[in-house]
Amino acid sequence: MVPQHVIDIADSQDCLKVDAEVLEDIIRTVLVEEEVTGAEISVAIVDNPTIHELNRQYLEHDYETDVLSFLLECDPEPSPDEEVPRGRGKRIEGEIIVSAEMAKQSAADFSWSPWEEFVLYVVHGLLHLVGYDDLTESERDIMQSREQQMLSLCGMPQIIRKIR
Repeated sequence: MVPQHVIDIADSQDCLKVDAEVLEDIIRTVLVEEEVTGAEISVAIVDNPTIHELNRQYLEHDYETDVLSFLLECDPEPSPDEEVPRGRGKRIEGEIIVSAEMAKQSAADFSWSPWEEFVLYVVHGLLHLVGYDDLTESERDIMQSREQQMLSLCGMPQIIRKIR
């Protein structure tokens, strides 16, 4: 059975040129590798003021950030004790909000392109939706390892760093 993955991308910024088809391919690659059986994913590409306001509104964090992810529905419910891949057999509905402006600003600090930084944010957000977390050191290590695997599958360089 072929997984059903519906991806909606809304780009409301002008800081970074984003190829929606390439981004969809990256998202599908992660979902397939995570063995997600069905997904409805909305991706909003925004600037820093917009993500700052959303971060304040929904998480009560008064600062700009790189990516926000909101799991709206998951069947079966996520469990932090699951082995990799944590998306196996799940049907998820979620939203990822990514600051292209933050990616453009931060990329130079890590010696890679704004596009590579942006993709890291998207992958990170997707991994949160399928059940990974980064609240403890051991979970952070698992998540960063999985990020590297996904980036490699997408033809991206190894980017090892903690994102917010």
